[in-house]
Amino acid sequence: MSEIGQKLRDARIDKGYTLDDLQQITKIQKRYLIAIEEGNFEALPGDFYVRAFVKQYADTVGLDSEQLLNEFNDTIPQPQPQEYIEPTEDKNKADTRTRTRNHDNGFARFSRYLPTIIIVAVVVVIVGVIYAFAIGNRDRNKSVIQESSSMTVSSESSSKASSQSSSSSSQAASSSAKKASSAKKSTTKPKMTVTSETTTSAAFTYSNAPTNNTLVLHASDTKTAWVAVTAGGTQIWQGTLQSAPQSITIPSGTTSFTIQTGNAENTKAKINGKNFNLDPNNVGGFVKTITVTMTTAAASSGAAASSSQATTQTSN
Repeated sequence: MSEIGQKLRDARIDKGYTLDDLQQITKIQKRYLIAIEEGNFEALPGDFYVRAFVKQYADTVGLDSEQLLNEFNDTIPQPQPQEYIEPTEDKNKADTRTRTRNHDNGFARFSRYLPTIIIVAVVVVIVGVIYAFAIGNRDRNKSVIQESSSMTVSSESSSKASSQSSSSSSQAASSSAKKASSAKKSTTKPKMTVTSETTTSAAFTYSNAPTNNTLVLHASDTKTAWVAVTAGGTQIWQGTLQSAPQSITIPSGTTSFTIQTGNAENTKAKINGKNFNLDPNNVGGFVKTITVTMTTAAASSGAAASSSQATTQTSN
């Protein structure tokens, strides 16, 4: 047993915790806790999680984790951010069975409603055809009436019609400009979209992001979670989250950032005051890497402005 492992084990016993108790509190598997106490760090999933697990173990049994890590810095492997834990074979099988069962249930529900969907689609097509014929007849009747009226109106009426036509064109141009302005406002609203997710990773696109962005993280209830945040290839924060919120400023000009957590189920996040679910599809997963690709609102605003200008020119 290593010196650091003996120190952690003695602190655990002083606290009155068994290995099973510690596993329940920290969510670290019992075999990893045993490996830490024996100093067998090679048995852990990777160097990236050695320091995180030791820190969480120390905090739980009442030791100063920072002082402990500094004291045994030479014996603890340095973290490698790209490592992650592969899901166990049993969990993969369970996930596969769950996805297959959900797919079968969805297909059965869709098959049950298929006849109704077909009937509704046919009715919509019939109504659409009838409406098109009605509009065509109305336009033809209107054209005949207008042609007959134009043969009897005076030059004064013709002048008035011309004036009304010009006014209508101005109103149409104004309406188009207002619609373009409304579209511009709606397209510049920030939006978080999930692009992919597994039990070990997730990818998001944060479109129309503002220039300044703030990420807030915390652990739910009284639990803890180890987290590292990387932006532009540089780690900007790492530590063990408590229930108190941890505010992290994303550097200006960042196009993507990564959240790596050893307890994804217990990590809560907000970006710019909006809730940000790290597991939107409820696929589960303990250790997880979340990548967020950001696009600023400037490009979207430029495109909306060009569209508005083109609409106004067409109306004129």
